[in-house]
Amino acid sequence: MIPFAQYVRGLDRDGDLVSVDEHDDVPIDVIAAEGLRASGPALQFARDGGVDLVSGAFSGPDQMQRRDAQPWSRLSLGVGLDPDASFVDLLETIVGLGPLGGPREPTYTGQAASQTDADVQDLQFPRGADETWPGLTLGVASVSTSDGSHWAPIHGSVVSGDKLRVRVPTALASLLGDDETISIALGVPPAAITAAYLLAVTEQVDTPVQSCGVAGDVPLVPTNGGLVPSATEVVVETTVADRQPDFRSDRREAWEHVVDSTALALSVERVVATDDPIVPFSPVGRPLAGDLQLTGLTTAATLFHRVNNYWGISPVEWVLLPAETELGICFVASDVLYAGFEWQLANILFSFSSLFDTVVVVDEDVPPHDFGRVLGDIWVKAHPARDWTFSEPDAPAAKRPRYRQDGETGSRLYVNAAWDPRWEDTYIAPRVTFEESFPRAIRDVARAMWTDRVGQQRGNEQ
Repeated sequence: MIPFAQYVRGLDRDGDLVSVDEHDDVPIDVIAAEGLRASGPALQFARDGGVDLVSGAFSGPDQMQRRDAQPWSRLSLGVGLDPDASFVDLLETIVGLGPLGGPREPTYTGQAASQTDADVQDLQFPRGADETWPGLTLGVASVSTSDGSHWAPIHGSVVSGDKLRVRVPTALASLLGDDETISIALGVPPAAITAAYLLAVTEQVDTPVQSCGVAGDVPLVPTNGGLVPSATEVVVETTVADRQPDFRSDRREAWEHVVDSTALALSVERVVATDDPIVPFSPVGRPLAGDLQLTGLTTAATLFHRVNNYWGISPVEWVLLPAETELGICFVASDVLYAGFEWQLANILFSFSSLFDTVVVVDEDVPPHDFGRVLGDIWVKAHPARDWTFSEPDAPAAKRPRYRQDGETGSRLYVNAAWDPRWEDTYIAPRVTFEESFPRAIRDVARAMWTDRVGQQRGNEQ
């Protein structure tokens, strides 16, 4: 696994990072949101004072647009995989960062932060267009107990040089006594922030990080709160000042739709930073934001593992909660073992997560990176009268769909977009490809004309 600063340099080498130097006239979160909307590269906001900020470090292109990279390509690089690694490899790697991964020997040694006695306001975190105070996002909270150190996501506001208002999972807050210390790590290795999200969405915050796979990939160092990765850009050591503060913000990171969260007021005791700190941030609440991607991927990894261990076999190829649907729809590719299996699969997924109220089942050979094919199979294979099945209107309200905000019960829906396993192969039309449909001479002419057309368009744009 790699430190965050090295990870950012890797994005730059791959041509997947753009530096934004002139940004004083427009709020940073507005620029970041526009970059995500346009499926652009990650953005680095270099500043003379305060920390450098990176938006989109854990996000990716909109799957509704055709791109060479996938929404999870950057995170794949961050957790030690090739950017072109398969989606399933990423899901399995994420699962291994949690308690199921088990402790291992560290694979690299990090550079501990060196600058001390800084003021948290000197870091100049960005302030949203509609926010009163600067905000910190994509942080890892570390709390020490007799069992070990416990990690969870944290976000909040910088109220003054010595005071923060933050939100953490309620399970983490319950581990804290009055006046106890909590450390906030910003700019941690991608594997560490992913592990914190994984522990939160699986409700395993009470599991010590020393028992998790991430402890074998990311060397840890002690702070006044708990252990943090040695390669951390900024560490803010704090104590709990108030357990019932007025948070004064409607902003919520995506993980808060999975688990209950609690507001805390924290007194800043010490700030430790590297010489030139660089930290990620997320324009919370905006489409395709980093916290949304991390929540979707860690939830998908969890569901993938649990479903494939439910029967003692592994029929499921992948599980996907796209950021484009704000995690309100779960797509799953599986071998449909027998008639009715897709109904059982959908119900199991509903029982494992309260995020979504719609499950779409597609055939096992449908690739997750071709989202157009995934959606296309709904129209090709799923008859609305036969394959769109609504439950009785007594299901608990899902947390993500915006049309279910009153907390009342309603119906769940599963869409069977897979071929009926009872059909003989002769009933199923073979998929026709470009290579199979035309002679080679025609394919060569078509490719040449297409290359010519793309070259002309790029010339016009320049």
